[in-house]
Amino acid sequence: MPTIRLKVSGWLCEEFDAVPVDPGGLPVSIYEGETILEMVCQLPLQHKGLGNILLGKQNLEFGANILVTVNGVFVNPHDRAEARLCDGDEVALLPVVAGG
Repeated sequence: MPTIRLKVSGWLCEEFDAVPVDPGGLPVSIYEGETILEMVCQLPLQHKGLGNILLGKQNLEFGANILVTVNGVFVNPHDRAEARLCDGDEVALLPVVAGG
């Protein structure tokens, strides 16, 4: 089964149980050709707590307050349901920071 490396930062690290100790990220199994949104929907099955904070109440919204990169390239929020992942990809979830 293909595997990606999931990196999280900021407050996301504090919000779920499986904080990756390895700086290379948390290994996440995916299906071949799975999209970013599909991967996020599957996260609660592999890592409790993680998917629950990333998805909206309807399980279709993927946090507008979270930026996503795949292999260092920003993925537009409108493209997350169509952007396909491949074995070995590195996905980073970066919380948007605001303040004054």
